[in-house]
Amino acid sequence: MTLSLRSVLPTSSPIAALQSLPVCASPGCPRPPSLWQRWWARHEGIWIHEDWYCSAGCFHAGLYRRLEQAAISGPGATAAANRLPLGLVLLSQGDITPEQLRRALDHQREAGTGRIGEWLVRMGAVSEPQVTAALAVQQGCPVFNLQEPQWLPLRLHWPDALARQYRALPVFHNRAQSLLYVGFLGQVDRSFLLCVEQVLRCRTEPCIVSAATYRQHRELLARFHESRDVEIIERQTSVEMMRTLGNYAEQVHAERCLLARCQDRLWIRFESAREAFLDLLFRMPVPS
Repeated sequence: MTLSLRSVLPTSSPIAALQSLPVCASPGCPRPPSLWQRWWARHEGIWIHEDWYCSAGCFHAGLYRRLEQAAISGPGATAAANRLPLGLVLLSQGDITPEQLRRALDHQREAGTGRIGEWLVRMGAVSEPQVTAALAVQQGCPVFNLQEPQWLPLRLHWPDALARQYRALPVFHNRAQSLLYVGFLGQVDRSFLLCVEQVLRCRTEPCIVSAATYRQHRELLARFHESRDVEIIERQTSVEMMRTLGNYAEQVHAERCLLARCQDRLWIRFESAREAFLDLLFRMPVPS
């Protein structure tokens, strides 16, 4: 007795749906790209962004190529050039005097640490809201003023190490427009916004948050959200990283892999069924 593809497929499946079955993106895939093979492998494969790989072997090959590309690519621009220094913004707005600015710069230079806005607040020259408003002018984006933090799903957050590195947190999500507002405590990093869009698959808009709002969101996250981050400290080659990621993908039954370079780190997210996910952070791989 012989079976045809028509006899084993559900009779309700439209032809258009069958024709839309993904084709393995691996150039060296050993499976023929027939409709029959694609039908049987449709639940076995894993996506890397918009590329589908039909098996673990093909996934490893595709992942290796992505890691090699990330290793040789640059980290990207971090901020717009030629921003007016914050002290001069406050001075131009009449919030401080030239003497107050000189004193704050002296304190900063003697201490060897701290931002100019922080020193001006310590001196009592300006308030924290004034510094926040001046930062928004400097960075060319609005201030986030929502009084109560919005409860955001954990999947809209990023690893804590990235939150500390970029001093950035998700503060508001417009689900209808798939738009996430990212609040920065200071300098807006455009390259990080691109990373967030690549991994979270949504649009982003930057805004400035006050130190109090930043602390409030961090405390809320630490209190009610369980961390799902894995950070690999030791630097690996692309081959070693591919094997490590392959093991994690198998453990969590990953259906999709998303990755982005964040300066000297590589952020990888594995997504599984029912919105389950796992975030991993690596140092940039050593090119093989």
